[in-house]
Amino acid sequence: MSLVPPLPPGSLAHRSERAAINDRLLSACDGPEGSIRLHKEVKQNLEQLWLYGGNRDGKSPGRRPDWICIRPEFLMQQPGADHGPALARLVPARGLSLRLELLMIFDAQCRYGSEELVRIDRTFEAVEANAPIKSWQKVVLSDTSSDYREAGNLRGRQIKEALRVLDQQHLVNIGVDKKRPGRRDLNRIRLLSEASTPVNRPKYTVPTNGVWVSRHFFTSLWVFALTNTEIAMFLALSARRAAFPAAHNTSGVFIAQRHRGQFGLKDNTWRSRRELHTYGLVDTAPDSNRDTYTGKIEDFGSHWKKHEVMPTRFTIIDSTLAQPALPTIDRVLNNPTPEDQWRQRFGFVPRIGPGVRAAGTD
Repeated sequence: MSLVPPLPPGSLAHRSERAAINDRLLSACDGPEGSIRLHKEVKQNLEQLWLYGGNRDGKSPGRRPDWICIRPEFLMQQPGADHGPALARLVPARGLSLRLELLMIFDAQCRYGSEELVRIDRTFEAVEANAPIKSWQKVVLSDTSSDYREAGNLRGRQIKEALRVLDQQHLVNIGVDKKRPGRRDLNRIRLLSEASTPVNRPKYTVPTNGVWVSRHFFTSLWVFALTNTEIAMFLALSARRAAFPAAHNTSGVFIAQRHRGQFGLKDNTWRSRRELHTYGLVDTAPDSNRDTYTGKIEDFGSHWKKHEVMPTRFTIIDSTLAQPALPTIDRVLNNPTPEDQWRQRFGFVPRIGPGVRAAGTD
């Protein structure tokens, strides 16, 4: 018998849809039955990029940054700025544009220092079998839902469309095709600052201050496993941690209504905190007045009058980011452990005494 009450009925359909997305990413493959799954290949290639920084010999250690730095202008509206943050514009965009932008920032910081000229150097066709700089298709995971013979080509089209979106958002510059006047050459990409605007479009340089994200966000494939809204929520919490590190480490950080306008994100993004908590990426501070899963407060008016309504506080769990993203989400959604179930329903894992069995163990 389970000791954990079931989750709200309305959550079950959403969990099924979310599990289906994860299943498609787990099964993506560029070869026939028995070939290595794409998520394993991409993970291996991103780990190699982090380890060796694209060095030609594939052996000399690269820069190996433990933290990847993102300029705050990418995430939040800045005082006096007349152009909103790019994150809010990329979240509604279908496809890979947000993931590709973050991937290119990770790529740059694995290979270049703060004063160095950043080059993308990726092509759509593999230049050589063991090239240290892999083709786009070998470092990007996506749901192609296609026969393996077409999967690589379809993913290539998805990447090209994402690059065009980033060009429209002033985050990359696509060079002119010298062989075809009037056309763009998608193998000649210049990464621009993530703080670029239609008027000011500086070349990308590696920042030394900003919002820091664990390198495992990339090498464990969370950047591809999470949805756009989940990524945006995670980055928003990361920005709050950067602003209030001491509070994050003690009581947790929160995003009150007055803060949300800085990010320009919609309500469905803020609701993604549930998924981040479910996957174990964030801890939620206990609140006896608030339902852990839905975030709702029963008899809100009464609690408000008594000054008992407090914003939910979150703490990012960096150790979870070190776990492989797709298998972790698969376990939580399809075969949760007793600890997973307790966490999802109550926000904590209880101490189970002798003779007492946690949920799901019968």
